[in-house]
Amino acid sequence: MSKQIKFVLISFCFIMLTASSAAHGQTTFTNPIAVGQDPCVVLDGGRYLWIQSDNEIITLHVSDTLTDLGREHVIWTSPESGPYSAEIWAPELLKLNNRWYIYFGASNGENINHRTYVLVSKTSDPLGDYTLHGPLYTGDHFDTKQENLWAIDMTILKHEGRLYGIWSGWTTVDSDVQNLYIAPMSSPTETSGNRVLISESDDYLWERTEESLRSRGLNEGPQLLRHNGRTFVVYSCAASWLPTYKLGLLELVGTNPLDPKSWKKSPQPIFESTEATFGVGHGSFTTSPDGTRWWHAYHVKDSVEPGWKRSIFVQPMNFKEDGTPDLGTPVKAGEPLVFP
Repeated sequence: MSKQIKFVLISFCFIMLTASSAAHGQTTFTNPIAVGQDPCVVLDGGRYLWIQSDNEIITLHVSDTLTDLGREHVIWTSPESGPYSAEIWAPELLKLNNRWYIYFGASNGENINHRTYVLVSKTSDPLGDYTLHGPLYTGDHFDTKQENLWAIDMTILKHEGRLYGIWSGWTTVDSDVQNLYIAPMSSPTETSGNRVLISESDDYLWERTEESLRSRGLNEGPQLLRHNGRTFVVYSCAASWLPTYKLGLLELVGTNPLDPKSWKKSPQPIFESTEATFGVGHGSFTTSPDGTRWWHAYHVKDSVEPGWKRSIFVQPMNFKEDGTPDLGTPVKAGEPLVFP
């Protein structure tokens, strides 16, 4: 059985098991809504678009509701070999200039070779054909393009008419300390300057993999959240394979995103595990179909043991009186929530 057919069959079975109860007159739903990780969801004209990968295939799911992933469409299948043939991580779906862009990390099967690539839709249809671009340059020597560096989880900031890429990168070619970086972009498929460090991953113990001085810092999964004229970057930190995974917060408080002083980091995490719901992180933000309520989609570890078996949760969120995001506490699996 081919990898594509196998993945489609597994996903179809899960969707059938978790299909929305709204069609049967129910007014509540429960988590998890799907098996998966690194959920990225976009509200597009009354429908929700979810982007997912299984390390080899990128799929786009279309749903009328936020409580299940909906119908699956295979967008891109990795080649059998080469620099972007394996470890297809955390695809990010964005719409820019009436085209769809899917940013993702990929390698030749060795993590040290992870770089960022982007798929670009040929038309305004997110379910149509895409072209592949990359790897994007994410190093420190833009003029010569020498020593391109490890990069995953890229997202795009559009600020005052200019584009910037924000991603998780290693400090050096062979270091596995992950910080958050930003670089200017001349187009959605090309950076136009050297990277700039905006978040060191060991500012606080809670950002380290095991929350101790003996463990390394790890920042990844930056997600933009804009509200009432303010720009936030919610990022994942600590260890995705452990219950310590959580979310931190940056805010753009200056006028120049390329100036590290323009970014302010919260001294406390804004979303972290409970005894019942743990390993929470790497999600995205959207609204109810009528735009009146904000929702947070994220993944949760299925076991406290080290590993990457995860499921997707969604729950409502708010904003505090000071304007910062209030993600609340992770809900328990099986806890009834009102439909978006």
